[in-house]
Amino acid sequence: MERLRSVPLFGGCTDKELQFISSHADEVDFASGRTLCKKGETGGDFFVILEGSARVEAGDGERMLGPGEFFGEIALLDNGPRTATVVAATPMRCLVLGHEQFRDVLHQNGDIAIKMLRAVTARLRAAAALPSG
Repeated sequence: MERLRSVPLFGGCTDKELQFISSHADEVDFASGRTLCKKGETGGDFFVILEGSARVEAGDGERMLGPGEFFGEIALLDNGPRTATVVAATPMRCLVLGHEQFRDVLHQNGDIAIKMLRAVTARLRAAAALPSG
């Protein structure tokens, strides 16, 4: 639970909520170079990086993600295709939630849902220039 508590997305959770998340998620190790999400594919999992780093390849270039950051939420929120390809840049350990587990966690804690929506909004703003005026 301490590892979960250190993830900003789960920082405001109570012990009971962290226990709930922990019981619904799996800790999974990934080798460097492994593709975790592929742009255009549907479905999949939600990932929170616990250790290591990932390279996100999207239409607007590349960026790196590290411990405490997450990806895979957009396709799970709208049941659409993946918006980017994500590759393990180093060996990684991630907290992984499948579609049903992801929904259960969001329903359990509204603060997590709000934090996730803010993060998604920030990513969308960064990816698309808003019209001026």
